[in-house]
Amino acid sequence: MIERGIMMTDKKSYLINTLIIITIGGLSLYFSVGKEIKNVAKSVLKAKPLWLLWLAFIMLLYYIMDGLLTKLFAKRYKKDYSLRQGVVNGLIGTLFSDLTPSSSGGQFAQVYLFNHQGVPPTSASGILLMCFISYQIVMVLFTAVIMLLQLSYFMHEGLDVTMMALVGFAINFIVTAALILGALSKSFQNFLIKHVIFFLSKIRIVKNYDATRFKIEDYFTSFRAELKKLFQHKNLLFKACLINTIKLTIMYSTPFFACKALSINVHASQFLNFLALASIINLINTFLPIPGASGGSEGCYIILFNFLGHVNTTSSMMLWRFFSFYFGLILSFIVFLTSKEMKQKRAPER
Repeated sequence: MIERGIMMTDKKSYLINTLIIITIGGLSLYFSVGKEIKNVAKSVLKAKPLWLLWLAFIMLLYYIMDGLLTKLFAKRYKKDYSLRQGVVNGLIGTLFSDLTPSSSGGQFAQVYLFNHQGVPPTSASGILLMCFISYQIVMVLFTAVIMLLQLSYFMHEGLDVTMMALVGFAINFIVTAALILGALSKSFQNFLIKHVIFFLSKIRIVKNYDATRFKIEDYFTSFRAELKKLFQHKNLLFKACLINTIKLTIMYSTPFFACKALSINVHASQFLNFLALASIINLINTFLPIPGASGGSEGCYIILFNFLGHVNTTSSMMLWRFFSFYFGLILSFIVFLTSKEMKQKRAPER
């Protein structure tokens, strides 16, 4: 009964969040299209089928890579954990992340599903934490390398693009560095808790200092244990980083291939530029509280890719947003409805 409650009681909130995503996404599209709706529709309807199939293929590959990453870590706890189980688990996480503010529901759904796949919650939390650690490390390093390679391009594009890149990168770097430093150094952890969190509680940004302190201490304890495991198994860390690099390359390449599908005049020499600009959107989306980062994603795209021209920017944004977000949402919803994993017996708690 409790499990049913976990999965069923929030139906109304998921429906509301879905409506929010559609409404904000629709309004963003409406305001970005403006009077060019006929030209944009004409452009999208003339998209080349082969490029659309390519976009569908690489996004399927993205979710397979995500499942492979889950399998990589899950096999440490359950030797017969399969790629299929990893893909299903990843897609369920995608669904609930997309439908909840700040992607807060994804991990809860994945822990629930892991339990039905024979992995107890304590182990599931460790798996997801290792996935998160490896992803954050790769995302920050990947973005740093791209931004350095494209530094002259960012400077040429003006202050708006440069500031978006710097702010997005700085926030993610600070968060990732704080997590790693807190895990490696207990003195730094104590500094965060006794000074930073205490100060935030005094200015009433943090409501309950004691509860927050215990939560952070518990999180750093888990983070420290999983980080130690990753550093002890360098081969595992290397594979995880490689998979995440492939995932990010796929996701960041979707704007380029959306332009190709629409016969927009872009060249292979611009590929890194597109990766760099798409990485900025991802950096900013990380901290948008709206479900699916609706509105913010579309707005960032319009600002960053406006050099394509109004019609081309809006048309490519529609294709990019569909394949980078709605494609996964639809696919994960189908998996959620058809998966037998939810009906399997739970794993015993260890």
